[in-house]
Parts: sequence; structure tokens; C-alpha cells
Amino acid sequence: MSRNLLTLQIESRLGAFYISLLGLFFVGLMFIALKNFESDSIVLDSQSTQVRTISSTERDLINNWILENQVEIPKDKGYRYIIQQYPAKPWFK
Repeated sequence: MSRNLLTLQIESRLGAFYISLLGLFFVGLMFIALKNFESDSIVLDSQSTQVRTISSTERDLINNWILENQVEIPKDKGYRYIIQQYPAKPWFK
């Protein structure tokens, strides 16, 4: 069997090109899977976070406590700021 030496170099370059394309395809699949995993984990984290509403009674207690103790609150902050700053909830005492 004789080989054509003129086509040997072309065939090896085409083979390398096809293998490179195949490798890039699988790398692309990995990036897509990673992106989907990140978005899924964001959705799961947001579902596990609980939103707590403040009752009107607790709001009244907080307002009275703020007035009695002359607590200063930044203008752009609200009840959540007070709850974060005072986790012991002194307005219930």
C-alpha cells in the first residue's frame, strides 16, 4: 500500500481541526451547564429566604419606643433598620 504524501499533511490538519471543534463543543456545554447551575442555585436560595411582615401592633410598639427613647433613624431607613439594629426587640418590654 502506498500513501499519497501530498494529502497526508492535509488529512492530519483536518483531523486536528475536527478534534479541536469537538473539544470546543464540550467546553461550551460545560459553561452552559455551569451557568444553569448558578441560576438554579440563585432560585433555590431566593425560595428559602423567608419574608417576614411586621404587624400593625408591632409597628405601633416600635413607633412608641422610638419616641420614648428618642432613637434617631436615617431618613432612607425604616422598620427593618430598627429590627436589625436592636435584635433583642426592646419595644416588647
